[in-house]
Amino acid sequence: MIKAKYHPDTASGWLSGREILKRGYFNGELSPLNLLAHTCCHEFAHLLQHSAGQRFRGSVHNRHFYAILDELHDSGGAEATRQALAKRADEQNLTLPEMPFELPDPHQKRTHWQVGQAIYFGNASKEFHGEIVRVNRKTCTVDGTGKSRGTRYRVPMQMLRKTHGDD
Repeated sequence: MIKAKYHPDTASGWLSGREILKRGYFNGELSPLNLLAHTCCHEFAHLLQHSAGQRFRGSVHNRHFYAILDELHDSGGAEATRQALAKRADEQNLTLPEMPFELPDPHQKRTHWQVGQAIYFGNASKEFHGEIVRVNRKTCTVDGTGKSRGTRYRVPMQMLRKTHGDD
């Protein structure tokens, strides 16, 4: 997840990326720093939601959750988190870019994938192979093949790669 939030073609596929864009958090700008800070706030909002008894099976990202998340951003808590992460990364000599991404055109991505197409996703240490069984608006439903056989995944289109030889 962390690696995916460093690249524009995979960052917008995460719910945290879509929340930043749609809800205008951090001025609607996606960058690794904004994505990681927002992810911290997103998960903390789940903790507060759960402790308030407002997290329900099948209704996790509900109005109660977004009221908490909006308040974290409106109160300055999200910006404080962002600044703390930037400071800590700098102290550790870690690169945590704050420059907003240039985002790819999502409509162009959608036409790129077809049912029956062999794909893979993940990274070299944990790579999953499969075949697309459904092309959704933002994700593809993939049935695993090879070592991934027997598993079905919903994968953001930005994370998919054509299996070599399918070009």
